Amino acid sequence: MAEGQRATGTSNPIYNLSSVLFHALEGGASYDTYVEDAEREGDRELVEFFEQVRDEDSRRADRALQLLAERTPTAARTEGPAPGSATMATEGGAPGVGATAPDVSPRTRTPPRKGQHLVVL
Repeated sequence: MAEGQRATGTSNPIYNLSSVLFHALEGGASYDTYVEDAEREGDRELVEFFEQVRDEDSRRADRALQLLAERTPTAARTEGPAPGSATMATEGGAPGVGATAPDVSPRTRTPPRKGQHLVVL
C-alpha cells in the first residue's frame, strides 16, 4: 500500500488527483500577489509570466476536478457525496445529478450561486 493510501484509506489515484487539485488551487491563490507585485514594479514581462502560470494552474485544477468526478461512482453522484467525490448540492441539500462545479478557479474565486454548494472531500 502506498503512502497516500496508507495515510487516508483513499485509493492512490483519488489521493493523487486530490493532491494535484489542492496544490494547483493553493498556488493559484499566491499568483495574484505576484502579479500585483510585478505591476507595482512596472515589470510587464513578469506580469505576463505570473498570469500565464496562474492560468495554467487554473486549467490544471479544473482538469483534476473533472478527473476526480469521472472516477467517483455514479451512485455517489445521485445518492449523495462519497469520500473522494466532487459534486454539487442544490437547494435543499440534494446533490445535483450531472451538475458541474461552478467556476472556483484561483483567478476568479467565484463562489457557488445561492442554493449550490461545492463539496470536495
